[in-house]
Amino acid sequence: MRNEAQTRILVERLREQTLRQPSDSMSWYNLGVAQTTLGAPEEAIAAFRSAIQHNPKYVAAHFNLGCTLLETGAPQEALAEFEEVTRLAPQMAEGYFMRGTAHGVLGQPEQLIQITEVGLRLAPDSGRAYFNLGMACNRLRRFQEAVDYFSRLILLDGQNAVAHFELGKAYRGLNRTDEEIRAYRNAIEIQGDYFDAWLHLGAAFLKTKRASAGGVKYIDSGGQLLLDDPEQTFYLSLGLLALGMKEDAIANAARLNESSPELFSELQQYANAAVSLAQAAPGTSSGVDGS
Repeated sequence: MRNEAQTRILVERLREQTLRQPSDSMSWYNLGVAQTTLGAPEEAIAAFRSAIQHNPKYVAAHFNLGCTLLETGAPQEALAEFEEVTRLAPQMAEGYFMRGTAHGVLGQPEQLIQITEVGLRLAPDSGRAYFNLGMACNRLRRFQEAVDYFSRLILLDGQNAVAHFELGKAYRGLNRTDEEIRAYRNAIEIQGDYFDAWLHLGAAFLKTKRASAGGVKYIDSGGQLLLDDPEQTFYLSLGLLALGMKEDAIANAARLNESSPELFSELQQYANAAVSLAQAAPGTSSGVDGS
């Protein structure tokens, strides 16, 4: 609260300064930054536009205006600002990265890849850039490229659970199931309550058991498991089984005995013949509580 009060005082002083010196672009820019800090994006946008009006080459104002427009749901306008940033400051990698992000929001993965790669030549250690590129390649079904980008991200940040999960999806596209399973396991070891990783691990494990993968489903939980959903229960149990947690898998699947006896029977069959793929990672058993 103290910082917010101080920021409000700063905003009032900056407003007074813009009244005294209405052509001072820096005062308008600083006002925009302060308004952003206060969570007042519309006021920030107006201030950044005023800064640009008085100094059309104000790179930071264009950049911050683009970021704020993107956050407020105006990606096309944001893209125009980031294009101006890269024109005015062609050596500023962040301008290309944010320009790529805007293309991604607009559903333009090809353009995202093209412009983000320009930024990477200037700043080759940007984890966010590799993530955006990997996601775009997965979307375009360019799975080998996605594997390369996510692998490079993991070299920079090995504890990024989402990167491991998305890497698993890329391996899925390449039909490299063993590596897919390993990637989902890594995601779970980092984040025990990564429900989608558990469900996808179960699906990948099931592909190694059934004669045909045609009936295997990849389910997304939306961040919350529905334990009254027979399919989610089935795939979660398979994920537990894939980690060698046989007793937990059977206990978790017990509710299927009444709702979906055929799924329970199939799970029981795999559990009876289970050969552990891996020792359970410490703490993972407590990470699948969907309540």
